[in-house]
Amino acid sequence: MARIPQHFIDQLLERTDIVALVEARVSLKKAGREYTACCPFHDENTPSFTVSPNKQFYHCFGCGAHGSAISFLMEYDRLEFRDAVDVLAQAAGLELPSDAVADQPSGPPREPLFDVMRLADRHYQSALRRNQAVIDYLKNRGVTGEMAKRYGLGFAADAWDDLTRRVPDRAVAARAGLLIERDSGGYFDRFRNRLMFPIRDTRGRTIAFGGRTLGDDNAKYLNSPETPLFHKSDHMYGLFEARQALRDLPRLLVVEGYMDVIALAQHGFANTVATLGTATTASHLTTLFRHTQEVVFCFDGDQAGVRAARKAMEQSLGVMRGARRVRFLFLPDGEDPDSLVHGEGGREAMAEAIEAARPASQVLLGQLTEGLDLATPDGRAQIVERARQPINALPPDAFRAEMIGEISRLSGLPADDLRDLYASNQAAPRQSASAAEHPTADNAHGTQLPPVTRALRLLLTEPGLARHVQHTADLRDNSNPGARILAEAIDFFASNPNVSVAQWLEHYREHRYFDRLQSLAAAHSPGDDEQRSAEFIEAVTRLQRHSRSRAQLRQRYNALVAQQERGPLDAASAEELKEVLRKLQGQSAPSS
Repeated sequence: MARIPQHFIDQLLERTDIVALVEARVSLKKAGREYTACCPFHDENTPSFTVSPNKQFYHCFGCGAHGSAISFLMEYDRLEFRDAVDVLAQAAGLELPSDAVADQPSGPPREPLFDVMRLADRHYQSALRRNQAVIDYLKNRGVTGEMAKRYGLGFAADAWDDLTRRVPDRAVAARAGLLIERDSGGYFDRFRNRLMFPIRDTRGRTIAFGGRTLGDDNAKYLNSPETPLFHKSDHMYGLFEARQALRDLPRLLVVEGYMDVIALAQHGFANTVATLGTATTASHLTTLFRHTQEVVFCFDGDQAGVRAARKAMEQSLGVMRGARRVRFLFLPDGEDPDSLVHGEGGREAMAEAIEAARPASQVLLGQLTEGLDLATPDGRAQIVERARQPINALPPDAFRAEMIGEISRLSGLPADDLRDLYASNQAAPRQSASAAEHPTADNAHGTQLPPVTRALRLLLTEPGLARHVQHTADLRDNSNPGARILAEAIDFFASNPNVSVAQWLEHYREHRYFDRLQSLAAAHSPGDDEQRSAEFIEAVTRLQRHSRSRAQLRQRYNALVAQQERGPLDAASAEELKEVLRKLQGQSAPSS
């Protein structure tokens, strides 16, 4: 996937002062080494939003919003990543490079792609206005001329070269996904005899198309392929139009089809968007919550709808922080939003269905308890285990606390024990057991923090701690991915003592642990410099000992297995092999 070079992001953040950036939009007050304000991302009367000039990082203790200067622009100005970088680059006097892949310094320019998409958009819309049959089809579907214009509907003629002969550069049009290159040479139209739906980015630029067949094609809908402009897991159909229709979006309704979006918008639900033929992704949720505080997913009530809801729930957990809400609307069998809003109940039926949508907590608990008998110890133990992954995926704020409270109520385990259990990442105890003890507590929540988490949080509070670690080879060999990230962070800050935490974090924006790392950077490690230094050294030393111990066990295991391959082991060696294997299986790395 095309991306902006990391070295450019580093240079950009070096030239950007996050305090000045935020202060241009939010009134800040100096408070010690940081700046504070009432959070711009949720309503509050007492300031809980802080900006750290040392970390070049912002954090709200109320809703959990946090990030670098790039993240702030994405959240506050509701920009995509590239657009936020573009704004900062202009302010810093830097020229935004063309798309680049990893280590390549530059890539093909995007403007010719936008140009040919504009040409195709105009052509398809013009073709629709000249085709009475397609106009009649839209009228029969209840689509007004106003809606067709608002969403830029068009028509691709039933011909192989209708668009091909109109574009000035066919290779560019093929790269934009409009044409297909023949094996024998030449090009032909990708979309033929289809009602065309332009897919727009948040600036209103057409980046792709969806086409509904008006013939007997096997594929009812055909979307543009992945291109330098279009990545289907990052974009939502109708989001630009929703923002144009409503200045504020207190809620976004997510449906499955283009026609559902248009039908609902025509009946007053202009805040409707659709995924583009894919299951809901984390990127979709990040985009949606950049524009609203509540997302309502609309699914069919059949098994396929239930599976889609499970997927949407999984992706939603990591972004449900602060005032953000996710709800699920399951339609009756045989209904979709288009049919429901055009049925007897009309707009009122749809409005009632939306208001009755089930909150995420209710849906999640339904999934966790499905098939369990909570009157038995085994059933109660199973719900504790089932809840481990979703609970750990939730940000550490009010919703997570509420869910732990519900699991506590259903399982009979005290909430404090559950918090310890999920933090430790160890096997669940039987119903009567209490959580295992750990050597260091998280002072903010009264729970126990594993050494990787402690070390990373301390290092991101004070990057200068990296100087206390001379060698990171043991950490890099650790089976815990968090320990390997810790090693990378130690080496980075040791080599770059003047680089901000925010700049280091941007190296991990595409990493699956990016949100977790941001949360650790936002947390404050209590104590003075000496206390933090001692705790950091102790946590790193413990991790290194663990790595060395595991390496020794692996070495002994390999030696015993090699001996066994040469002939039967004696009783003592066979027993030792069992013991070594048991230790290897039970010796999980200290959790992150």
